[in-house]
Amino acid sequence: MIFLAQLVVFLAALAGIAGCSLAMIYFAGRATNRARARDFRVRQGVLAVACLCGIVASAGLGFVGVGAIMYWAGQ
Repeated sequence: MIFLAQLVVFLAALAGIAGCSLAMIYFAGRATNRARARDFRVRQGVLAVACLCGIVASAGLGFVGVGAIMYWAGQ
């Protein structure tokens, strides 16, 4: 059961990292397009930064979540 919980947390973190990475590339590419209006590029840049925060949050979930499950398993 502990292994399954660790696997679920790890896969959720991995999916969050992969999804946010793809979204960040998409939004960052749109933010650097000079043919678009400035407010559009700023909005896309903000979304790219939000995706970067999602990458960090997903990595933190995996790091802390798996460690917490291992700690609780030893109790």
